[in-house]
Amino acid sequence: MALPVLLLLGSAYLLGAIPFSLLIAKVRGVDLRQHGSGNAGATNALRVMGKGPGLLVFALDFFKGLVATVVLPAAILGVDAPDWTMVAAGSAAMLGHVFTVWGALFFGGWKGGKGVATGAGMLTGLVPIAVLAGLAVFITTVATTRLVSLGSILAATTIPVALGIQALVAPSTAPDGNAIWIFALAVPLFIVWTHRSNVRRLLDGTEARVSGPSS
Repeated sequence: MALPVLLLLGSAYLLGAIPFSLLIAKVRGVDLRQHGSGNAGATNALRVMGKGPGLLVFALDFFKGLVATVVLPAAILGVDAPDWTMVAAGSAAMLGHVFTVWGALFFGGWKGGKGVATGAGMLTGLVPIAVLAGLAVFITTVATTRLVSLGSILAATTIPVALGIQALVAPSTAPDGNAIWIFALAVPLFIVWTHRSNVRRLLDGTEARVSGPSS
């Protein structure tokens, strides 16, 4: 079991580490790290390159989290892979997204995105109903404030709250694996940590609002 699990974690990390934002920006002749916030994530891609490329980056980052969490464990360990292996694979993908070896090898640095899209993909594979609640909070927040960072933080912190409500109201639909519950609580903390510079700017009133591509 140890070798297949190591193969799963390595594969999930390498998948998560694919810096789609940097790749798409390079195709368009843009060095994303030299524009906007310099972050290699979907929000900066949206800010620098516009809605089309930004949404494409988000979708690709989302699906690499979903694939790492749902598809890879089933493919490598079998369809009855335990919940903790799904959580471990999703965590490895998220780690790869934030600290990308492909970025270090081909784009000059380990720093990737902040993990929101990849984390959303992972959580969709584990707790889809709670993710819908988080998505509603994200859309509402961004639509009213144009602050993607605030929407991301509030959406992430909504997940465990929604999961708790789900367990109380419809317990048969809530996950029963401890690993999933721990992960659903840990992800918001991780998202807030990766957004710590945004939190400072939000408190200072200097956080950039999304209004389209940069000039």
